[in-house]
Amino acid sequence: MDIQYTSKDIIEMAIQAKARGVDLYLALARNSENYHVGKLFTEFAKDEQKHKVQLEKILDSVRGKKEEAYPGERAMYLRSLVDTNTFNCDKTRKQLLETTVSEEDALRAGITFEKDLMLFLHELRQHADAQGARTIDDLLDEEINHLAKMFHFREKVDGKS
Repeated sequence: MDIQYTSKDIIEMAIQAKARGVDLYLALARNSENYHVGKLFTEFAKDEQKHKVQLEKILDSVRGKKEEAYPGERAMYLRSLVDTNTFNCDKTRKQLLETTVSEEDALRAGITFEKDLMLFLHELRQHADAQGARTIDDLLDEEINHLAKMFHFREKVDGKS
């Protein structure tokens, strides 16, 4: 059976990824051993919730492109990003609820999530109309900002600044 996803399906996957990001960041914020890292992740959880709302607003404005080797190729790729460990934070979140997380581990989890999300958003952008593409560009800029903040904190943790 050949499964094909519409652009709308793909936006919904991005919304699910953002919801998982909110959950991950809240868990990291609650269980980080470093107050400042916890506060950073609380800020990120709020940002991810805002991004989720923005994506929900562009659900109706997406359109598909026919740039695939076979029908559904790009959608299957994007779905695999969501279905695999890329955005599957359930195991990590469960572990976080059971233990305090070092600042290094918390930052590593956040950096990995942001990089995976940026890859997903970049691919998603190809399925959006002009307004949706601008929204995704804005989201990508904010994800880059999140990464920069985490790398800055990681340098502090490593004693480099």
